[in-house]
Amino acid sequence: MLANKVAQLKREAVVADRIASFWQKQIELYGEPKAEAFYRSIGLNHLECKSVEWEGLTLSREPTEAEKLCVKGISRAQDASKESVGKILLKTKDELVEQGMKAIKDLSPADYHSLVLDVPENELKPELVKVFRKGRHLVARELGEQLKKSWSGCGREYMPKYDPFNPEWKQRQSDDEDELDELADLTNSRLTNDVQARIINSTQRFRLLGLTGAALWHAVRQEIEEGSTSYVDRAATGAANVALASGRSAEMEERADEIDRYEYSALLDPNVCEPCAAEDGETASDPADLQPTPNPECAGSDFCRCFTVAIAA
Repeated sequence: MLANKVAQLKREAVVADRIASFWQKQIELYGEPKAEAFYRSIGLNHLECKSVEWEGLTLSREPTEAEKLCVKGISRAQDASKESVGKILLKTKDELVEQGMKAIKDLSPADYHSLVLDVPENELKPELVKVFRKGRHLVARELGEQLKKSWSGCGREYMPKYDPFNPEWKQRQSDDEDELDELADLTNSRLTNDVQARIINSTQRFRLLGLTGAALWHAVRQEIEEGSTSYVDRAATGAANVALASGRSAEMEERADEIDRYEYSALLDPNVCEPCAAEDGETASDPADLQPTPNPECAGSDFCRCFTVAIAA
């Protein structure tokens, strides 16, 4: 009936007005750039944004000459590393769910909050080492490609720089390994906390709805297993990008005498947030003077795809 349609349109108009008022207030309080970054960070991507198609990649702008030599390799490495790390974390998630479902059955409703899961052994650390080395190889190859350009084809493809007989190099390698140990531990701990919280919340909610016994455990397991695994994807993306960037930084440090300057690039994400856009294109003779990549201030957090480019001397 037309009357029902009119009533529906009025309700939608009220909701739309409330939403518009909320975002208008955010703009007034914090300014449009910060309000827009917040809008995008919670998954709302209805805003029109400019992007550039370049050789199969969707980029935020046209790449510089130096970026043209590295952006494809970095993009492929980020995607492949996220996938390989993600497979390990998904398997770990399944093991955590099994462990959690068994443990919570032994708890009374008053003690559901006390559920504690142990991190299962997995292959995350070795995989992060592979990603780290991939980052080193990328930088070596990028510098080699730049030399080929500047020497009209007389350059050579570099391999990662290392000296197994140099005590200083061995110590740096040991420091890198310790850093990856911590990254693996933090990622595993984060995933464990996420699974733990989901099991607790799901069990409490279904119990409040009156489910008990087999019906309760079936509902909880179904929700956990069939629900979104975006939290696993986020953890995998964050860990992979950090390991890759760490490898790139390590190789740049080894080749500091071959590098003229460093450049921050936000090229790979067409939906660039304000903090990353503000750094895009910045250069420095010392990488410590640039914002780290991935950018810790990125509105997308773990999904930041910013990287640092080394420009050969």
